[in-house]
Amino acid sequence: MTGTGLLTERCDPYGIESTVKLMGGLYPENMMGRHIWYCTERAEARFRYVCKGGDYGFRRQNDGGLVQAFHCDGGHQGVVMPLCRRHQRDLAVGPPKPGWSADRKTPYGQVGGTVSHEMCPACTVGKGSRWEGEIRGRMENADALQQELARLQIAPAFLMPQAARIQAMLDQERARLDELHQLGVIHRCPLKLVEVS
Repeated sequence: MTGTGLLTERCDPYGIESTVKLMGGLYPENMMGRHIWYCTERAEARFRYVCKGGDYGFRRQNDGGLVQAFHCDGGHQGVVMPLCRRHQRDLAVGPPKPGWSADRKTPYGQVGGTVSHEMCPACTVGKGSRWEGEIRGRMENADALQQELARLQIAPAFLMPQAARIQAMLDQERARLDELHQLGVIHRCPLKLVEVS
């Protein structure tokens, strides 16, 4: 290592020491939960995620291959993160799959959720494609409609027709997002953790 700044930095895999970006900026900071995770170890190097790219789409027939496949060049880059060796390893390979210890009494691994390196946030919104504005808009609309629907579920019964209308609007947004997912425009590019100087 050539610089002295790294010697004083703490490991910052969650952005607490800098700026929190939930899902790479897909969600605003006000959606952060009550529990704030941080690491007390000293950083040993600086890393960033880089999108690998690939071909995406759905097979719609038994012998046809990918139909209207979408090619992603990859190369999207995340923020620079100072990391300790443990978090560098954890973010590069992910947590162990759910399972049990040898005595079959102690569970381990990640249950539910997603591994951080399985999805490039930029690819999830079609960044750089002609659909980016539509995808972001539809995702925001779907989130807002879902929040409104949750609010109406605890409302008096006379508001049920309004809830049915909002559910129909939400179904339309989801149907279009599903269509863009089938085309491969919305896709989950894997990420590679690379060391930066």
